[in-house]
Amino acid sequence: MNENEERALHAISRVLNWAITAEHAWNPPPFHVDGMHPRAEQLILDGIDEASAASRTSPLGVVIQGEGGAGKTHLLGWVRGKIAQAGGYFFLVDFSAGDDFWHRTTSAMVEDLGRSVAGPDTPSQAMVALLALATLAGADDQIGAAIESESGITRSDLDALVNGLVARNRQLLRCRDTIRALALYAAASGPALDVAHDHLMSTEEAEEGDRKAWGMSRGVKKPHDIAVELSMILALTGPSVIAVDQIDALLEHSRVAAGPDSAALPPDAEPRKDVIDEIASGLMALVHATQRTLCLVACLPSSWNLIRNRAIGTAQDRFRPALILTTIASADIARVLVERRFAVAFAHAGFTAPSPAWPIAPTAFATAPGHTPRTLLRLISGHVATCRAEGHVHPLERFDREEPVPAVTPLVEAVPAVPETNLARLDARFAELHGRADVSDAFDPEHEDELAPLLLAAGLHAWIKEQDKAGEAFSVDPPPGRRPSLHARLRQAMDPDSEEQWHWTFRMIGAPHHIAALKRLNDGITASGLGPETPDRCFVVLRNLAWSDGPATQARLTQLQEWGGQSLTVRGDDLRVFEALRQMAADEDPELENWLRARCPASGTELFTSLFGALIFTDPSPPPQPSTAGSERQARDLPESAGSRTAVIPVGRRLDTGTNLELKLSTLTRHTAVFAGSGSGKTVFLRRLIEECALHGVSSIVTPTTIWPGWAIPGPAHLLVGATRTRTRRLAISPRLRS
Repeated sequence: MNENEERALHAISRVLNWAITAEHAWNPPPFHVDGMHPRAEQLILDGIDEASAASRTSPLGVVIQGEGGAGKTHLLGWVRGKIAQAGGYFFLVDFSAGDDFWHRTTSAMVEDLGRSVAGPDTPSQAMVALLALATLAGADDQIGAAIESESGITRSDLDALVNGLVARNRQLLRCRDTIRALALYAAASGPALDVAHDHLMSTEEAEEGDRKAWGMSRGVKKPHDIAVELSMILALTGPSVIAVDQIDALLEHSRVAAGPDSAALPPDAEPRKDVIDEIASGLMALVHATQRTLCLVACLPSSWNLIRNRAIGTAQDRFRPALILTTIASADIARVLVERRFAVAFAHAGFTAPSPAWPIAPTAFATAPGHTPRTLLRLISGHVATCRAEGHVHPLERFDREEPVPAVTPLVEAVPAVPETNLARLDARFAELHGRADVSDAFDPEHEDELAPLLLAAGLHAWIKEQDKAGEAFSVDPPPGRRPSLHARLRQAMDPDSEEQWHWTFRMIGAPHHIAALKRLNDGITASGLGPETPDRCFVVLRNLAWSDGPATQARLTQLQEWGGQSLTVRGDDLRVFEALRQMAADEDPELENWLRARCPASGTELFTSLFGALIFTDPSPPPQPSTAGSERQARDLPESAGSRTAVIPVGRRLDTGTNLELKLSTLTRHTAVFAGSGSGKTVFLRRLIEECALHGVSSIVTPTTIWPGWAIPGPAHLLVGATRTRTRRLAISPRLRS
C-alpha cells in the first residue's frame, strides 16, 4: 500500500460514520440516494403536496418504521429539503431528551423557528414567516424598514402587523399575543427577545409589565395552545412538517424506570402505561389540531405497535398505514450509496481511484440486497480497517461473507505518522489563533447564546476527531436557534440496533441576577432530559459567577448534582482553544485531523479532561448480521411478531457505563465463548443462560468438558459475546449473576 492509498482509505473511514445524529436532519451529508425507499418518499411527498394545497386542514400523518440502521433519521434530512422547496417549515421533535409531549413539541418548534430550513447563510424560519405575514397584513414596508433600522421593531410595528392579520381572519384574535411574540422572536434582541421567548415557552414574565410594553397580556398559555396557535399562524404562509423522532428512547426509559429495581425487570416488560398514553394521545391530537401540517413519525416497529394499540382505534383515522424501512433493495442502490460517499472521501484525499467504489469489487454489490445501509457501511469499515492494518489493499468480494481481521484491532488506532513540517505548520497556526482569540463576550449574558454554541461545538467536534475510531460513536447536535435552553449536546450511540444513546448537554450561564440565573438553570435541566429516571443524561452548567445562596437556587443545584449533572467553571484559556479550533476547522486543512490526533488540544483542556478523562471506550456495536431481503412492506402485512420487542436475555450490568446489558436471543445463533478464572462463575452463568433460552422456547445440547492444559486466564471474568472474525465484544460479568 502506498501513501496515497493509505490516505484514501483513511478518508473513506471518515465518511462511513453511522452514528445517529440530528445533524443528518438539519445538515444532511451529500449521500442521499433517490429510490432507496421509493414508497416512503412518495407517501411523504403526497402529504407535503396535500398540506400545500390545503387552506386549514392537515393531511393524515405518516409513520416510517424501521430497525436501527434502516435510514429513518437520514430520511428526515431529505424531508427537510423537500418542505423547503415547497416554501414551508420544518420542525424536528426529539424525544430522547424529555417525556412531556406538548412541552417537548412546542420547545422544538420554537427552537427550530430560529434555524434556517434552506441552509446556512439564509434567513431563519421565524424571519421568513414574519416577512410573509407582514405582506399578508399589508405592513411589509413598515416591518421591512423596522428590521433594517438601528432601533429595530417597535410596539407600533407589532400593532400594524396584528391589526392587518386580524382584519383578514377574525379567528386570529386568539393568537394576537403569539403573533407579537413570533415577530419579536424573529427580529428583536435583548430584553424584547426574552419577552418573546418566555411567552412561546409558556413561562411567566421576568418582571411585571414586560409584556404589556409590547401589547401582550400577562397570561401564560399552555404549551399545547402555543403549538396550535403557531401552526395556525404559519399555515397562513405555507405548509409545515413536524417530524417526531426518538420516541423509542423515551419508551425505553419509561420501561427501565417502571420499577424500583430496574435490573430485575423481565426483558419483555412494557413501558409505563401513562407514557404510552401521553405519546399516543399527543400524536393523535397533533394531527387533529394543527393546520396544513404533515405529522411524520419515525420509530421502531415495536414502538409504533405500542402507540397504535393504546390510541384506542384512532390511529387508523389520523395516520396512513405505516411503511417499514428494512433493507437495500438492489445492487444498483447499494453501489450508488457507496460511490457517493467515496466520491467525497476521494476528493478530500486528492486521490484518483481506479474505480468509483474502490476497493469494493463491482461484483460485491450483487450480495448487498438484504442488508441495511448501516450494516453495509459497517462491513465496508471492517474491510478498510483490515487493509490498513495489513498494509495491503485487496478488494472486498462479497457482503454476505465476513472477512478475517488482524489478531489485534485496537478501538483507538495508532496516531498516523505526520511529517514534522505539517505538524510545525499547524502548531504555528494554532498558536497564532489561540494568541489573538478574544472570547470575553462568551461570558457576557447578552452574547453567550450566540458565542457559546459555536465555541462548544468546535471543541466537541475536535474532541471527537481526536478519539479517532472511538469517536465514530459520538455526534454533536447542530447549532441551536435563538435564546436556546442548551448551548450544545454531545451524543454517544450505545446500541445501533435499539438506538440507545448517552447525552452530555452544556449551558453557559453568565446572568448575574439570581432570578435570571435560576430560570436558565431550570430551562437547561428540562431541555437536557436530566432526572432521577435518566442516568444516561449529564447536564453540565458552565458558570464562573457564584450561585445565589437562596433556598430555591440551592435546592435546584442539589437536584442537579443528585441526578448526575455538574456545575463547573470554565477557563478563558479553554475557550480560546475552542475558538482557535473553530477557525482551523474553517481553514479545511487536509492534515488537520492527523494534527488533532497527534496533539489532542481539545482533550487537553481542563473542561474536557474533567468531563471525559475517565471515559473508557468500548465498541458498542454488535457484529453485522445478514438481514432478510426486501425493501419495504406495509406494516399491516407483517406477522404479529415483527412489531414486538426483540427477544433478549438479561445478562448483567456494564462496568464502564453502568447500563443494563442484554443479549439478543438471535446473537446465540453464533459461537459464544466464556473465559474466566476458576471459581468466577462460568458454570453458574452458563446454567442461567440455558435456563433463559428454555424460557424462550430454545433447546440446548449440553456437553461437559474440561479446560485445556496450559490455559490460564488471569484477571477479572469476561464474556466474549458474538465473537466473530470481524469484531469481538468483551463485557464484564455482573456479580449478581453469580448469586
